[in-house]
Amino acid sequence: MSLNEIVILVPCHSLEDFPTELGDEPAAGLLNAFAVAFHPALLAAAERFPGYRRADEAALATEGQLAFLPSASKDWVPHGWAEDSRRNGATVVSGVSDRDEMLKAALQAVSEEEANAFSEDVVADLLALGTVYLLTELLTRHMRNYSQLDEALMCKELVAGAQAARANDKEAAESHLKRCFEMLLDCREKFYPVECYLIDLCLILPRFADEKLSKLIESGIPLNLMAQGCEWQEIIEKDAAWKSRLADSWAKNDIDILGGEWNEPPSSLMSLDSFVHNLERGRGWFQEQLGKTPTVWGRKRFGVNPQIPQILSRFDYAGGLHFVLDDGIYPEEELAKFRWQGNDGTSIDSHSRIPLAGDSASSWLRFPVRMSESMDSDHTAGIIVARWPEMRTPWFNDLRRAARFAPVLGRFTTLTEFFGSTDTHGAIHDFKAGRYLSPFLLQSVAKREANPGSRYIRYWNAQRRFESVDWCEAMTQLLSTTTPTRSSVGPHESAALQLSPDDSAEQFETVENLLASTETEVGAQLVRSLTGDTAGNGEGVLIVNPLSAARDVFVEWPEGKAPQDGTGVKFHSVDESTNGAIVDLPACGFQWLPAIDASKAKRTSGGKTPMAEDLVLKTDTFEVELSNATGGIAQVRTYRRSPNRVSQQIALRFPHERRFISKDGDTPREVASIYSAMQLRESKIVSAGPAFGCIETIGDIYDQKKKTNVAHFTQRTSVYRGLPIIRVEIELDVLHMPEGDPWTNYYCCRFAWKQESAALSASMQEGAHLVTAPRIEAPHFFEIADDKYRTTIHTPGLTFHRKVNERMLDTLLVTEGEKARKFEFVVSLDNSYPFSATRNFFTPPLVIPTQHAPPEGGRSGWLFHVGGSNVQLQRILPLLPPKRHNASPHGFRLRLLETEGLHRTIPIHCFRTPNEALQVDLNGETLATVPIENEALQVNIAGYEMCDVEVRY
Repeated sequence: MSLNEIVILVPCHSLEDFPTELGDEPAAGLLNAFAVAFHPALLAAAERFPGYRRADEAALATEGQLAFLPSASKDWVPHGWAEDSRRNGATVVSGVSDRDEMLKAALQAVSEEEANAFSEDVVADLLALGTVYLLTELLTRHMRNYSQLDEALMCKELVAGAQAARANDKEAAESHLKRCFEMLLDCREKFYPVECYLIDLCLILPRFADEKLSKLIESGIPLNLMAQGCEWQEIIEKDAAWKSRLADSWAKNDIDILGGEWNEPPSSLMSLDSFVHNLERGRGWFQEQLGKTPTVWGRKRFGVNPQIPQILSRFDYAGGLHFVLDDGIYPEEELAKFRWQGNDGTSIDSHSRIPLAGDSASSWLRFPVRMSESMDSDHTAGIIVARWPEMRTPWFNDLRRAARFAPVLGRFTTLTEFFGSTDTHGAIHDFKAGRYLSPFLLQSVAKREANPGSRYIRYWNAQRRFESVDWCEAMTQLLSTTTPTRSSVGPHESAALQLSPDDSAEQFETVENLLASTETEVGAQLVRSLTGDTAGNGEGVLIVNPLSAARDVFVEWPEGKAPQDGTGVKFHSVDESTNGAIVDLPACGFQWLPAIDASKAKRTSGGKTPMAEDLVLKTDTFEVELSNATGGIAQVRTYRRSPNRVSQQIALRFPHERRFISKDGDTPREVASIYSAMQLRESKIVSAGPAFGCIETIGDIYDQKKKTNVAHFTQRTSVYRGLPIIRVEIELDVLHMPEGDPWTNYYCCRFAWKQESAALSASMQEGAHLVTAPRIEAPHFFEIADDKYRTTIHTPGLTFHRKVNERMLDTLLVTEGEKARKFEFVVSLDNSYPFSATRNFFTPPLVIPTQHAPPEGGRSGWLFHVGGSNVQLQRILPLLPPKRHNASPHGFRLRLLETEGLHRTIPIHCFRTPNEALQVDLNGETLATVPIENEALQVNIAGYEMCDVEVRY
């Protein structure tokens, strides 16, 4: 049969309404039809430009015609159209969407000799031209333009190129083909005359490090590789040749390695120090092994949050990717390039357009839409294509082949070059913390992992203990030398900062044991440093405050010892259940107190006004009334005619609303609810004072519809004299476990407040931020504030909360897979700095028994005083290698964190006035000189800023 026409039947009236929302199989059929139509054997035989027609108006094909009937067009043609056309002598390609199968069917229109007369490269180049032709024509329409392609001239070049290829004249064939691609480029430049970009984002796992990846790297087309540092290490350990291969290609800028983190823990729910340490560890490995560090940040797992820009900027990154390749919620404004502004005002170049899936036919059918959106909205148009090294579909490889001839649909580039060579045009976006929600809880439950919620409690407990131990070690080093110097950090640092909530119980136990042994060792060193050779007589306890704020705290005395009144002790309580005192501790300092034998200590009583009586707890400033129906908190009132500040109950939330008959009152009535009921069975007073009041309530969580108990509870509610706090400890005995979605079926602590207009804020990434969404991730606290009152619920690691309406919130306790049954939280009243208060409540001071007293005048002291409760002294670190030749080797770095969003200049007093102080980035480069006035560092710190100050003596 002599071929004289190639036609593709399309399921539309014209390219203006060409379908872009199809499934993978029909999309593949359409895309491959246009690609296969440009096979050189078909072009050489037909000597005509491939055309397309409306499928619903297509006459029967006749002899000499090659018709493509993609599955998407099948319903547009009359029944039996393909069979009737074949009976007419036409070649009809239908019922297939795979490119190889479609090629096999289409080449039936020419002889076997003609079909096999062309090299694989020429065939692949022309198929790529077919794909690029279709996408260019569609992009033209989506950019509201009409095609200006000279099909007659292009057909001439195509046929000449095919004939040259058949004659094995490779140079002539490529020349004609290049002119075809340049004609398509001219068409695109009619409506978008500047460069647009294609960014090949290849996701790497160790098992993908094979010959295919090696060829991809050596292809000469810019490539961006994304993997964790630990994954690259595994690849190099298996095959050392990868080290030089990656290093050489990266040095020549043929590839760009993204990321920089060592691994990908759930960092948005972890401490900032852990994130910084993870980056330091990863970047150190890249520098050592590959001679460079990544300059563009991105990760496969959810990890975007508003603190990222300042951390990346302090590591001198060029840009970061503000999208996720995982589940999760985040701001979805799509921009090819903009300035991503973090909480502290620092901004960094970023890309937020959701990548196309490189292996999906549906994605490539939408490519013209996505590129036109970028061309319309962005100052610099660009699309990222995410894929694995081995592609199962051909279209992205078509674009990569086309790039050798002309950048018709965009020039391939690395992200470092993209950020460095393009303009931003002033677009700055400040995404608030409340717009981010990680998928980690839902994923843990879906994977049926143990402890999806309490893993964060255990993680934050370990972090708080690490902070205490780390401070004590720093304190010991600073006190042991004549010139204050933090010379090193212990082995506990890497263990604690590498700890992830996803780690196993065994890994947690290892870290906890290491911290315990380090605490014992450091405590003994600290005692020796403070007592020395001039120690006095008398046993006691050395109480170390690792926090940067002075505080009154209830301290339990070591077993066998008891407190006594004296300097530093405000109240003490010794009875059958309590052995401790409320102690006044200096900021970043210590207090030594004498202790007596517990057997000789006088038992204290509740005094004239007991702190616990019936179901009421009282302090000097407020009272707590427990419900005689539920056993939870019914009311919290201060003594200045305040409204009820907060109420609390324990409940099981069912996944769906249930209806049941309630017999409360005189007339039974139908009630709709998704929550169980809390019922009190008994109560008892644990302590009536004088320092500490506590009531224990015991009862059941009751299913009103089935009239059965789903759980039993024990709740201890405690208050402390002189402290505006309520501590609540809960223990559950769960009889019915929640199942499925952890955000809709869970045991929770329910909180309610009076004012619907109250503002709700919560801790996100160790800062206080306004709550703007119903699902909240806040591992430290949430605060209810109105015009007069501030009520804060401090949740030590209880991370997940759900706002039910304008005055109710659930804190999730038990979801599917959860094994923890003991929980605690603290309610504080009118505290202006909730994050500082959270650290106060849940970072206990280090209590060290001593056999000797420090010398007179050395029984209390401080090392640092931070002049603002909105700024936390996070850590004392060793100096980084100096960037100046004349820099003193003596000193340390102070790591500060602003937690309330307040831009302030904060005075910081050191126990010895330094010679100089500099604010430095995370690489040790100087950012600013810190003035020293009135013997204090005057640190200018932005809201939510993490600030490193280098202090030298």
